[in-house]
Amino acid sequence: MIKILTINCSPKKDGNTAKLLKIFQSEADRIGLEVVPINLYEEKEDFFHGKLDQKVKKLTRVQALMSKSDGFVIATPTYWFNTPAILKNFIDNLTPLEENNWMLEGKVGGFIVYEPQGGGVEVLKNLAMTFNHMGVAIAPYSLIFYRGRQDKWALADIKLLARVMKAEVEAQKKLIDDKVYDILPDDNKLRESID
Repeated sequence: MIKILTINCSPKKDGNTAKLLKIFQSEADRIGLEVVPINLYEEKEDFFHGKLDQKVKKLTRVQALMSKSDGFVIATPTYWFNTPAILKNFIDNLTPLEENNWMLEGKVGGFIVYEPQGGGVEVLKNLAMTFNHMGVAIAPYSLIFYRGRQDKWALADIKLLARVMKAEVEAQKKLIDDKVYDILPDDNKLRESID
């Protein structure tokens, strides 16, 4: 069964961000996805130490869930037109997964931003760029902003996101099986020629 994490970045367990994730969860349940909910405010992750090139000795609970899942949906409000600090710290703490054999490579990511006062598009751009650099596939219709009741289209897109993620996970599994992401000997030579 395909496993998708839903990551709530709001301190409000029943707020608008959580309600948007419930729409995703409902459709995911309907089409047979296994959904594992995470509330970042319950995880109590330390601030990222900033040290690079560190071998991972033990994964945090969320890092382990991320590395074992097929994909994830991050839902967040905007704070001051930007990413909440808890989400930024969460992303920083994923750095060891990238540095230790690209542990998120081939995962599928979806993003929902609740932005009653703006900033959603900027947050979505930053999330897409960051996670794509970590090897995460960004499927069509997976960058959703919701400003409020006028954005009825976004609610339909959240349901669509579940269906698109299922198809994208299946496609990514084939790419991994076909070793598309493997580094070829010529790739290292190319890197050396540029340095």
